[in-house]
Amino acid sequence: MIVTDDEGWLFYRGLDNSLRVLTELLLTIPKILREQMVGRGLRLPYGERTGDKEVDAVMITAHDKFDEILAAAQKGDSLFKAGNIIKIEEIIPETVTHAKLVFDIGADEVVEQAYDETKIEKSSQVDQIFMQVENKLRQEIQDEIQKSPSHSVSKNKKTDITQKITEELMKDQDLGTVFEQNKDPLAIWLEAMAEKTHLAVVNKYIPIPKIRITDAGVKELYFADFDMDLSELNHAPIKNELQIQNLIDPSDQSRINGSFINFDGYQPQKILLGILREKPEIDYEKCSELLYKLIGQVCEHYSKGYGIDGMMNIVMMYKKDVANTIYKQMIKHFAVVYGFIQEEVIGVKKYNSHPAYGSAHTINLYDAFEGNIRSNLFQGIKKGVFNVAKFDSEPELILARILERDKDVKNWLRPASNEFDITYNQGHRYQPDFVVETLDKIYLVEVKGEDRLNNAEVIAKKKRGVQYCETATLWGTTNGYKGWQYLFIPSKQIKAGSSFHHLADRFKTL
Repeated sequence: MIVTDDEGWLFYRGLDNSLRVLTELLLTIPKILREQMVGRGLRLPYGERTGDKEVDAVMITAHDKFDEILAAAQKGDSLFKAGNIIKIEEIIPETVTHAKLVFDIGADEVVEQAYDETKIEKSSQVDQIFMQVENKLRQEIQDEIQKSPSHSVSKNKKTDITQKITEELMKDQDLGTVFEQNKDPLAIWLEAMAEKTHLAVVNKYIPIPKIRITDAGVKELYFADFDMDLSELNHAPIKNELQIQNLIDPSDQSRINGSFINFDGYQPQKILLGILREKPEIDYEKCSELLYKLIGQVCEHYSKGYGIDGMMNIVMMYKKDVANTIYKQMIKHFAVVYGFIQEEVIGVKKYNSHPAYGSAHTINLYDAFEGNIRSNLFQGIKKGVFNVAKFDSEPELILARILERDKDVKNWLRPASNEFDITYNQGHRYQPDFVVETLDKIYLVEVKGEDRLNNAEVIAKKKRGVQYCETATLWGTTNGYKGWQYLFIPSKQIKAGSSFHHLADRFKTL
């Protein structure tokens, strides 16, 4: 919670009720002002010490220049020496992890196979050669696929890569000598490994059709269906004499009968509808059903609390405010769709963008996590395109575990923000939650909480996702690629014991 004192100094109060002040601000001001600022923090919002050490402390967020403030705090003339004032809030720094491609065969197995194929005598130097070649080949081929306009690696390019790796090995005095001694079998193995690695990389990536919109179609504006959030409506009836004094609308003033207001024939629903119909985004012909529903919910809400007359009192007095509350909630469910969009596939991206994740904790995919799931990076992924992933919710994590163990799943991906060029609502980019590849199909998967199933933005994304899959399927089935299917899965339907086949069958969107 952000709080200020009467002179405008800014602080924020944490969940434990202790007061924080930003260290960056403290470091930019003179010593006396620092002390004054902390002093202001200490007297907010109570005006005096409470006796609770947590509440009577100012928490200063961790910073690399803490030494300067702490040194000042220890001086005899410092206000900070006055009592329980400074506490340090440690913030765990995030580390950045670059996702790596997952291969079916591990480094140890590559080395064992290399010995079988080359018949070279085992040694630690030969082990190093095999491992360095494997790591370098994987990286070089991945880089080349991403740089090449055709997203492939030619035979000549593979030869260039193997020569480059050979030259690098020869620069190492010890490894170069061993390589020279086993030059012929290593050269043959290296060439064969380049072919194997290329095939493994290509098979691991999920190809993404690139789509171009050639006709934006007819723009259609609409409001998605929803129910009013009645917690925002907390008006109460006011006394008749006060209401009479504040009536401005002539039609309302005509209802004054002495010291009373005559509500006979008053139609609060019609009054609110009239105000809402004046809003430029609201097309009465298209959303009349939704308008009547929302207005009815509001009137019923006030009637339950204050009776019919109380509800009429509120609407007459606060009609513009009530109507604006309805309008603001409607705008949150406002969306734009395009009818008859014409799309064409202009190619296929044969690699997936390698994400880089910032995280405070790195844990195994199957381990329990603490705190906010978004601060955790999950590793140990075997069936995914990449070896690590982050998730926005626990149902997404559960789905990833299902994908890892499901025999029908060949591959899965948490797409990067630039993986797809699918837009909705006039240019907003859509980033699906998962891409899942099975033996015969690729699925675009969206996981959504039950409270958002009717959200206008979610519906707009869903429509564009379905349309993308339809276009990708039409093109793919005639060009040797798999068809696509859109899945829209309510989060509570994802259970640890579910199978992906069962979820796909239940929640496929035609």
